[in-house]
Parts: sequence; structure tokens; C-alpha cells
Amino acid sequence: MRRIYHRFPQSVDLDFELSRPFRDVLACIARMHDTHTTARGADGLVKERMLVQVADGRIQFVDLSDLAPLAENVTEVADFRVDLQRTLLTPEKRLPVSENIFFLRIVDKGAVTECYVAKEGRLGDLDAMDLRTMLKGACE
Repeated sequence: MRRIYHRFPQSVDLDFELSRPFRDVLACIARMHDTHTTARGADGLVKERMLVQVADGRIQFVDLSDLAPLAENVTEVADFRVDLQRTLLTPEKRLPVSENIFFLRIVDKGAVTECYVAKEGRLGDLDAMDLRTMLKGACE
């Protein structure tokens, strides 16, 4: 089943190919969902969390956890909403640092998968190249 979002941006920030079959890329994206890392930054400990949603019914996105297994529910084309959140962890409280939201479309092209990335809004400190790097890292 094709999972297309009807309001996917017409102009994208980046398009690239991954030298992996469509099903492998779906598995990589599923592994990235609801993961987090912590790293020491200039201000202290920073938690980076990634949440992934997939298009449902052309008008909304649903959490990947609600659509398991992903490979059985998606064919040909899939649109994702990727939310990258950064939070500063202090002893007293958690302070949001930034939130970056991207739209990601992957298209089955046989032995390769074509990817299109568009950032939602101008907020946040990441760009489409950062998401490409994360996706390539998860697929290797």
C-alpha cells in the first residue's frame, strides 16, 4: 500500500539515492524510531530523540509503533514525518533546546531507493543534509 501525504511539499531541500532496496530502507527507518542518544555539550548533557511517523489515509501521520510491522503495510512509496528533538538535561529540570521536523519520502526504484527531504519551517539547527547523514548511518 502506498502511504502518501497529500500536503507533502512540492519543493524539496534535498533528493538523493540510497544503494539499498526499499524494504531495507523501511527497516532502517523503523529502527531509528523512538531512539535517543545523549552527548555532552557546551551547556551540559544534551538528549537527542528521534520520533518517526508514517502517512495514513493521505491526510495524517500515525506513529510507527501503531503500524508494526512496517514492511507488510507499505509498498512502492512512503511519506514520513521525522521529529528530531534536543533537550538540555539539568539536575533541576529538562529544557528544550531545539526541534527539527522533516518530511521524508522514499520511493522504490528496484535496487536503489530514492529519498526526498523537506524541512518544515525554519526553526531548529539541523538541515536536510543532517537527516541524510543519519539515515545513511542507520542503513550501514
